[in-house]
Amino acid sequence: MCPQFKPFILAKIIGDYLPDICRLEKYDSFRIKKYRDLVFRKFIKYAYTVPLYKKKYKDAGIHPEDIRGIDDIEKLPIIRREDLLNNFPAGLIPPGSEKSVVSVNTSGSTRNPVSYYIDQYGTMKTLIIYVRELRRYGFRWNKSRISMIANFYSQTGPTRYFDTGAMPTLKPFFSLNNFQLLNADDDLKDMINRIDKFKPEFIAGFPGPLRHLALLRNKGYGKNIKPKCFISSGGLLDKYVKKDIEETFGARVFNLYGATESGPISFECEEGSFHINSDFIYLETVDSAGTELSKGKSGRLVLTRFYGKGTPFIRYTGMGDIIKLKDGICNCGLETELIEKVHGRIKESIVLPDKKVIFPDALANVPGKVMHMLKTEKINRIQIVQNSLNKIEVLVIIDEDKRKVGASVETFFNQLKTEYRELFGSEVELEVKEVTKLISEEGREDSTPGILSKIDVNKYI
Repeated sequence: MCPQFKPFILAKIIGDYLPDICRLEKYDSFRIKKYRDLVFRKFIKYAYTVPLYKKKYKDAGIHPEDIRGIDDIEKLPIIRREDLLNNFPAGLIPPGSEKSVVSVNTSGSTRNPVSYYIDQYGTMKTLIIYVRELRRYGFRWNKSRISMIANFYSQTGPTRYFDTGAMPTLKPFFSLNNFQLLNADDDLKDMINRIDKFKPEFIAGFPGPLRHLALLRNKGYGKNIKPKCFISSGGLLDKYVKKDIEETFGARVFNLYGATESGPISFECEEGSFHINSDFIYLETVDSAGTELSKGKSGRLVLTRFYGKGTPFIRYTGMGDIIKLKDGICNCGLETELIEKVHGRIKESIVLPDKKVIFPDALANVPGKVMHMLKTEKINRIQIVQNSLNKIEVLVIIDEDKRKVGASVETFFNQLKTEYRELFGSEVELEVKEVTKLISEEGREDSTPGILSKIDVNKYI
């Protein structure tokens, strides 16, 4: 359980609230950079009190006074996932701060979960940034009815932020009955019935559950669900599924990008641009050797976060994502930095015999394209398994209610094979087959990734 928030922390959060909420709307790119340089300098001084960072910086011959702003960030060493694993617990927070922080685990989607620490101030700061993002869509945190679909389990980020963090703190002052928290792996028919009764104005969740809500709506469930918009986060939502959700519910779908370690990174505006929370987050892309890449080139994500007195994340590569940054400024009026594309996890990429890499976002579009083309939602779940450079299986669980609707399963599978063949080329031995169960990762029954590669993808990216 999260400790009771102290009065001085609450006072600081209250003082930060309005400036944080409005900063991106009020500041131009020059003022955002000036603010970021200021908080970055302060955060580097804090990081120097954390044993992992102090050792890394001393070994690199770096002192906090050497860092004057974000332009000096390349002087700092990269922090890898293994650094957190090898230094937990004592090496990830300043000595003597154990009572002011709580531990958090990542979801484990990039192998075994990583443990780190967050403090009370950082927890509330994260929520403020989420509120700022949702405010763009007309959301009011204390009045709008919102259903949230996430992993609300012990020690996960969403649990720390909402269930045991903010909610017990705010409950004495606000009812918070406008929030409905739902676990992503709950029974979907039960979930849609609960959402139907709640009648939310906004629904936020992972792409998988959102897609299944649309499928169930088309089967006659959830007739009272009429949100103003959907917010998708925690995974890739392909353009065909996004369009299907929007047409099914008559509401637009916006994408948010973030992770347990980073908190909120970017959000989609009404123009379709992905805005980075540039006052709190800085992103770089590098190649496999750690060399910085220019904007417009896809590379490994390097994340820096500027808030929180738990475990710092400065030049952190452990999220394992591939992204492409974009140059320029959006027409919507916000002068933040932009993400052009989130390709997905490195480990969920496919490597072809000629060493060409197919990123997860390209793979994710295929099932939706085929279902859209043949006008039938036959797929319940799908998984791509790469057994070797030249052997790939596509495993499909068919939705029994749709098996005989529209094109036959054989026609459907032939079209899937055609589309994947176009991606993979003729040198790959490709099999598309129906299954009743997907392959779990490393024997974990609770882990069935959409893309499972049995080769070391990192050698090729």
